[in-house]
Amino acid sequence: MSLVERVVQRVTRDYFRWQYQKVARQVLDTSPVERGDLPFTLLSMVHQRDVHSYLVAVKSFTHFLNPSRIVVVCDPSIDEDDRAILKHHLPHVDLREAAEFTHPDIPRGGTWERLYAISGYALDSYVIQLDADTLTMQPIPEVLHAIQTGAGFVLGEIPDTPIRPLDAVREHALPKVKPGAHIQTLSEAEMANVGLPGDARYVRGCSGFTGFPPSAAMRENLLDFSRRMTGKLGDDWKRWGTEQVTSNYLVANAFATRSLPFPKYGTPDCATAETAFFHFIGPMRFINNKYKTTSRQAIHLISSAPA
Repeated sequence: MSLVERVVQRVTRDYFRWQYQKVARQVLDTSPVERGDLPFTLLSMVHQRDVHSYLVAVKSFTHFLNPSRIVVVCDPSIDEDDRAILKHHLPHVDLREAAEFTHPDIPRGGTWERLYAISGYALDSYVIQLDADTLTMQPIPEVLHAIQTGAGFVLGEIPDTPIRPLDAVREHALPKVKPGAHIQTLSEAEMANVGLPGDARYVRGCSGFTGFPPSAAMRENLLDFSRRMTGKLGDDWKRWGTEQVTSNYLVANAFATRSLPFPKYGTPDCATAETAFFHFIGPMRFINNKYKTTSRQAIHLISSAPA
């Protein structure tokens, strides 16, 4: 990419981000969320730059499925003003510090603290991890069914995202292993060789929206997986993306896990009229007006809900 192309790309991204932020701030004019009664914990890790985005995400989600417990793992950037905003709009929210969720056997940063927090809350609760760059626009009965039956779910990348044995995962990943390969690819090529259980499975999903059934073993399974992958990959296991690999491994081996139907749950580039849940991942967030437009629709949906 030439210098001119990079400049144009940055100016375009900054323009659409500015347009989006003007809309996202309107969520501050909506009513606080009342505590729900559905038996699950909704957990997110939030950075200061994403406070408004998170409020749109959580309020659009709770419009359809309102949990009995909401947890925010606060990135160190969250200050007292941010806390006041979060507590006003989510009066029952449990604000936790990222520093509470560290362990010597897992990397720090890159949302690892979020996954470690999930493994603690999952001791006595179904836990749904919700990213701040998501929007729920229509009913999501598949998620409700997963909660009611105690089954795991994961956000897939393609229709019928498969949950595979580790040997098949390795076979699928090996052709992509080359200098500069993404850590997710390297991990998928090696996890069959680190002594994990013979019946272990893996799904190439997205950790941005994942359902974890209650589990007394999740935390130890997380630590065991990280120890084994560190032994195989060394410092590479500290790279961005290893938390998603671990999340995918854990949910693939949870009870009755299924991939959510795609594109009913998916990225905006693949959306149809039936898409209920959008994940505006980084490369698709500020390339056009879609994030802004869908967020405006979500805020209208929130605002029109009965008090």
